[in-house]
Amino acid sequence: MADTATAAYSLPRYVYASITADGAMLLDTRRKGTWFTVNPTGAHLLRLLLAGATLDQAVTALAAFYGTDRTTIGIDMAHLATDLTLHGLLQQPAQVSGK
Repeated sequence: MADTATAAYSLPRYVYASITADGAMLLDTRRKGTWFTVNPTGAHLLRLLLAGATLDQAVTALAAFYGTDRTTIGIDMAHLATDLTLHGLLQQPAQVSGK
């Protein structure tokens, strides 16, 4: 698996997302239309990652935006990115496949 701090992310082809300032809804079509929700901060992270930011870059941007320390938000966002990746809702280049 690619290094989460430096790898770019994308949505798998079976995931559809609606990302707004109020949060995000992710639809996993593999699981009979299972929806997952993300709060506004998580949606902000998703927008940054899907725009090509690395996790490190996204954390730096989020810390500046929310006026908080990078360590705290970095831990939370790393957990979120890992959880989304483990659930197959987000992928890194090394995970891209035809499946």
